[in-house]
Amino acid sequence: MKKLLHLPLLAAVAVGCIYACNKKTGGTNDPGTVTPELTLPSITADSVRNITTAGATFYGNVPSNGGEALADRGVLFGTSATPTENKTTATSYLTSGRFTVDLKQLSPNTTYFVRGYATNSKGTSYSKDIQFTTTRVPQAELFTDTIFASGATTLFAAGKVVDTKGIAMREVGICLSKNPNPTIADTKIAATSSNDQNLFLRFSNLEPSTTYHIRSYGTNTYGTTVYGADVTVSTIARGNVTYTLNQNANPTDDEKAAYARIKAAFDEALVYYNNYTSITKHLTVNYNPGVQTADATIAGNVRFGPNTSYQRTGTALHELAHTVGVGTHAVWNQLIQGGVYQGKNANKMLRFMTGSTTETIKGDGMHFWPYGINGANEDNGQEMLYITNVLIVQGMKKDGLPSSY
Repeated sequence: MKKLLHLPLLAAVAVGCIYACNKKTGGTNDPGTVTPELTLPSITADSVRNITTAGATFYGNVPSNGGEALADRGVLFGTSATPTENKTTATSYLTSGRFTVDLKQLSPNTTYFVRGYATNSKGTSYSKDIQFTTTRVPQAELFTDTIFASGATTLFAAGKVVDTKGIAMREVGICLSKNPNPTIADTKIAATSSNDQNLFLRFSNLEPSTTYHIRSYGTNTYGTTVYGADVTVSTIARGNVTYTLNQNANPTDDEKAAYARIKAAFDEALVYYNNYTSITKHLTVNYNPGVQTADATIAGNVRFGPNTSYQRTGTALHELAHTVGVGTHAVWNQLIQGGVYQGKNANKMLRFMTGSTTETIKGDGMHFWPYGINGANEDNGQEMLYITNVLIVQGMKKDGLPSSY
């Protein structure tokens, strides 16, 4: 008699057979046992944006990492197609696959090629090149002042850096030549700092009574130089102011010391007058213990008293102004009206030398201010005080103040 298997046992055998067959043949009932094939990542170059003179931003995308996390992604860029240099890893991510890379230290007005890359353990994929050109360096805007102050061998010129257009400057200044449109290959004076916007510079060792041309200039960090407008300037004829210092034949020690101080003061004062004015005049200078400070006449007679604080260059310049008409000629009373100086040339010199567009010379029947050095307390011994004083007097001469009767 045959024995029959129980149904539960038959079912178990059937299930076991099915499981064994599927495992052997790789059936689809256990997807976790299938390992996908690793491939290279895919990468695209979307665009290059934010292009400037020295930089740009690359936008890329990695649609597929090839089956595992990326080891690296970024760009390569250069001036030739299919660049292999300047590898730059991405550090900015927009989404899981999109990224950006900032390209820096580029040269202006230059064509570049950039391509993205993505790397996994399988290898590295590259995108197609994107070609772009950086922008040109914008030209700075400069201004050359048409107002200037000149002596026989010296010129004060001014200008301004109006706008650098966002590009740093390496050097700014003013250049000069006898020919129009001077360049930095000619005579030039650079400002103390490349960050200076307002230029006020001095040229020395020029020729008297000579026409020159000036232009402001600026050289940026790329080495590009731009210029302001050409301005014609000129130096003046050299002055010829001389003096005689009368001295006792047998001076005392006090007189010897006074003569030495007065001589030093006038020697220096005449250096300024003969460079910064075109006045011709001879003066007679005396030491007089009876004079409280100092005085002078338009005839050219100057007296110094025993007060040593007045036996200085500033006093000599003050008295020189009297000898050429300040407070001593009838025209002076026409130039001073209501306490305000009316002549345009002297006021122009004051405004140019001080940088103030509103400052005006004031005065009375004998003196002017500022820069009149109307007392020992105003004599600070500074060169620019002396130069400005003399330039103002030269302006007064242009305004019609005679140097003598």
